[in-house]
Amino acid sequence: MSAAHLGYCFDIHGGGVDLIFPHHENEIAQSCAACNDSHIHYWIHNGFVTVAAEKMSKSLGNFFTIREVLESYHPLALRLFLSGTHYRSQLNYSKSQLENASERLFYIYQTLKDCEECLSGHVRQSIVQPIPNDIQDCINRIQNAFASSMSNDLHIAMALDAVSEPLKIMNDIMFTRQGRKKKLRMESLDALEVKIRDILSDLGLLSPSYSEVY
Repeated sequence: MSAAHLGYCFDIHGGGVDLIFPHHENEIAQSCAACNDSHIHYWIHNGFVTVAAEKMSKSLGNFFTIREVLESYHPLALRLFLSGTHYRSQLNYSKSQLENASERLFYIYQTLKDCEECLSGHVRQSIVQPIPNDIQDCINRIQNAFASSMSNDLHIAMALDAVSEPLKIMNDIMFTRQGRKKKLRMESLDALEVKIRDILSDLGLLSPSYSEVY
C-alpha cells in the first residue's frame, strides 16, 4: 500500500511509541527484504494521551472524541493544547489544561484584534521603514527561536513560547502611556503583527478572522 501511494522511499512514517518494537522494526526488515530501495527518512513516534495518569483508550472507556471536545472549545484552542507538549512526550488530557489553552488563544487573538483596530487608519504601503532597532531585534529573536525550536525535533511548544515577548510589546505599545509615545509606533505594531501571523500560519494556528476566535 505504501509503495503504491508513496513509492518505496518517502519522508515520514509515524505511529505511537508502542509501535517502535516489534511492529516498525519488523516493517523495516520486511520492506528492505522486499525492495533494496525501501527507505524512510524520518520515523516519528508520538507519546500516549493519558487521563488521570492512565492511557486514554476505548477499552478503558476514558476517551473523548474530537467532536465532543469541540462542543465546548474552539478548534484552535484544542490544537494549541495539543501543541503545548512535545509530540514524543506523554500528553495529559484535562479540562483545566484545555481552559488554559483557550485563555491563551483568546489573549493572542485579542491582542491581534486590538492591533488590527489600532492600525485600521493606516495603509500598510504608506508605513515607512525601517522600524526601531529594539523592534527589529525582537523580530530577529522570534525568528531565531522559532527556527531553532522547529529544527529541534519539531518542538512546537518552544516555538509557541517565542510569541510571548512580541505580544507583550504590542500591548505595551497600544495601551501604556510610554508605548503611545513610542517613535514609529504604527510601524512597530505592523511589523510585529506580520511576524506573529507568519508563525501562527506556519503552525496551523492562524484563523481567517481575528474576531471569529473569540
